[in-house]
Amino acid sequence: MTRLERYIKRWGVMPSRFARRAKVSRTHLQRLRNGTMDPTRRVMVALAEAASAMQFKTVYVVELFKLSRADEALYKALIRKLPK
Repeated sequence: MTRLERYIKRWGVMPSRFARRAKVSRTHLQRLRNGTMDPTRRVMVALAEAASAMQFKTVYVVELFKLSRADEALYKALIRKLPK
């Protein structure tokens, strides 16, 4: 089970509603949930932003996806620059 799938199940959101809010197709979200497709950076950010808006709290990309080493390094550098 992918991180995204676990997150959606714990959250209890309707995947179709989540996909609509993130502006991705339901099929695309399903493939990401199943792990049969790798997300682009744009889609990872769109899903994290949609989850944040829908839950009224900050949801980080790493909560939804396991990042590659390169993406993880970039992510850590960006997080350090965020205002506290």
